Amino acid sequence: MPQRAPLTSFQLDSLDLLCRVVAADSDLHRWFTSLRTLPANLRMNAIMQITTDMRRNQEDMHLIGALCSLSDKDVYAAAVEAVGELQD
Repeated sequence: MPQRAPLTSFQLDSLDLLCRVVAADSDLHRWFTSLRTLPANLRMNAIMQITTDMRRNQEDMHLIGALCSLSDKDVYAAAVEAVGELQD
């Protein structure tokens, strides 16, 4: 299995915020876990859709940025791992 590249400080901050929010919000948690069943291109579409909706609703820009960071395969993989550990 190839090793992931180290995450940048922005990616780590986004990952931290994302994991805290996903753990606290059941709707966002459901959405996040549903991403695992999607191929990469559909996962990207789902991320674009939710962030577009959030921008339209003038929601928290930091959270929007964190969700956008899921577009990076390394951040997504780290988020899946971190959220999985939170559930254990």
